[in-house]
Amino acid sequence: MIKSTITKISIFIAFVLVSGVFTIGGSVYAQQNSTTATPPHQMQMTTAGSDNGTVTRDAVTVLLEGHQLPKGDFIHLYDATPYQIVTGHVAAKLPCNSDSVATANILIGQAPKLSKADPELLSELSTPGNQCLYHVDLMSNSTNPITDIAIQNNSTNDITFPPTSTVVIGVDKIAPLPEGAEEHH
Repeated sequence: MIKSTITKISIFIAFVLVSGVFTIGGSVYAQQNSTTATPPHQMQMTTAGSDNGTVTRDAVTVLLEGHQLPKGDFIHLYDATPYQIVTGHVAAKLPCNSDSVATANILIGQAPKLSKADPELLSELSTPGNQCLYHVDLMSNSTNPITDIAIQNNSTNDITFPPTSTVVIGVDKIAPLPEGAEEHH
């Protein structure tokens, strides 16, 4: 019984040290980089387009295998409202044709105004005619805040996603939406 309790405490301590999240006196602290930890109330939030914002490092992996996406339809994958994504990244392994053109678009923006992103093909990790890996860097600006991410079927047929089809969304920094921007969502 004592060994079990000691093991559980050791695992918990290891988890806290690895994750960089801990509490002191009821305050939650999160590691911003490899050498400092800052209480959330001291983190600086600014408008998008600057190098500042709240460091958040949120990552979501969406496994698409076996799911269907009807022609012309979309799957809403991420919503940061009432914040905008200051910086982030999307990596998507999607079905593609022999010219490495994906059968699904990556959409970004603030709903309902989403637009097609211009993804970069990672040819070293792609198999044209089967599945290709694409990535998109996310960066909001004062006129085009990014709060939402989706994929949209751009083909004339329904898509059934093959094994290993995925979308990984990483959000590094967020900031409050500009004044009045929440009204659009």
